[in-house]
Amino acid sequence: MKFVQVEVSTKCQLSCVMCPRTVFRKDWINADMDLETFKKIPFKKFDFAHLQGWGEPLLSPNIGEMIEIAKKHCRVGLTTNGLLLDEFKEIEKLDYLTVSIASADEEKHKRIRRCSLEELKEKIKAVSSKVPVTLAFMMLKDTYQELPQIVEIAKEVGAKEVIANNLDYIPSKELENQAIFLQSVDETPIETAKVVAEKLGVKLTVKPIRMEEVLVCAEDPINNCLVTYDGQITPCVYLHLPTKSDKIVRVFRGEIVEIEKVYFGEVGDKKAWKSYSNFRKIFERRKSVMWSVLPTEIPPLPDCCKTCYKAYGV
Repeated sequence: MKFVQVEVSTKCQLSCVMCPRTVFRKDWINADMDLETFKKIPFKKFDFAHLQGWGEPLLSPNIGEMIEIAKKHCRVGLTTNGLLLDEFKEIEKLDYLTVSIASADEEKHKRIRRCSLEELKEKIKAVSSKVPVTLAFMMLKDTYQELPQIVEIAKEVGAKEVIANNLDYIPSKELENQAIFLQSVDETPIETAKVVAEKLGVKLTVKPIRMEEVLVCAEDPINNCLVTYDGQITPCVYLHLPTKSDKIVRVFRGEIVEIEKVYFGEVGDKKAWKSYSNFRKIFERRKSVMWSVLPTEIPPLPDCCKTCYKAYGV
């Protein structure tokens, strides 16, 4: 495998409107991964380690030491809400840094993220000379029109790239109408953003806004995995939630769906990795269809993935 995502903390200072932590607040487990669990992760087997799951990684009391441990074996980065960037002393040890941004408008940003855009921009400016920065922007129905301005902000703060994501995990029916891939939208702002990005020299990646089943989703369980805050191995964040329930609640095509969480065992157990390999083989067989000369039936998605929007390319 090439990439390991590590959920070093499930805590967060914010209450973003689209986050499952906000929706499932009463059921949420707020915890940090302990250092002994982190040390069990075989980083030498990976090319990249991304230290973030369903939480803010800079809240982990051991984040500095964790970066040093992982850096001995692979490249290391993380995604942050940016609030603690001015206190993050180990930032220069990272190979990349992604900062989430919700809107190009100050008041709208405060409504969505409960924090100031202007203050966040100043913190990003202060660190963008020390580490390559990417801005992660979630395209909501109420905000995707701002993508050209988000690209301009990236240039302003020194970020090298903008990744425009979808609301691909929908935790409640109230949020469903914010997913732009579920409705017809004017794509002009997206095309304009591409022009602006080329002009300003900012790399822009926009996730597809048309659903179509893919052989292997962007989470790529063939090459990637997630280690949860309590040391469980799972394919991705979409098959794990740090909640007290043993089920994941998601909205898919207008219906509330409950699926079992998917774990293969603890990170220090060799049998867990072997068990995960059986799951990966499902996607290896799906991917092999690409190279088939004769018409070949595509193996079905695992049941746990059939109601995940990532399986449909968005």
